[in-house]
Amino acid sequence: MTLLLGGIVLSFAVPAWSGMARERVLQAYIGRLHVLLLRARNDALLRQQPVYVCAVNMKLNQDPQGCFANPPLSAGVRHWHEGVLLYQDRAGGRLALYDSKEALQVLPLKATPAAPQLLVSVPRFEVGEWGGLKNVQSVRFTVQDQHGGCRQLQVSVPMRIRAQPC
Repeated sequence: MTLLLGGIVLSFAVPAWSGMARERVLQAYIGRLHVLLLRARNDALLRQQPVYVCAVNMKLNQDPQGCFANPPLSAGVRHWHEGVLLYQDRAGGRLALYDSKEALQVLPLKATPAAPQLLVSVPRFEVGEWGGLKNVQSVRFTVQDQHGGCRQLQVSVPMRIRAQPC
């Protein structure tokens, strides 16, 4: 009887536990993305030059190769499959294009079937030297898992960042 009751309790507890774990993965990624965007703002203000944010194109050794020029578009959003690259131009490089060693930070997405998807409303964007969005009014990041879990990060002018459920 005790084993039967224990089995019934476990049959309810295991799905709830896995749901909480998936929710924590989404929350953790949104939190890291929020910190990355704050860094973009702070670095732009500190150095008085734009910071660029794009979909990272990773090499096999997990070093950033650069930005995807045009991340895949589906249902009005871009799929940033490999994560986010934050970079700032250095002297002697190509203006507003990623050159080797310009990366300030990379936020990778793990390449596993259980990894969340990152959907973004724009192919790339820029944080101006004044610390606000440049040439766009807003950027929406959506992090989804394959079980329907979803979190969003909305960035609006000047550089207001808000986390919200989908």
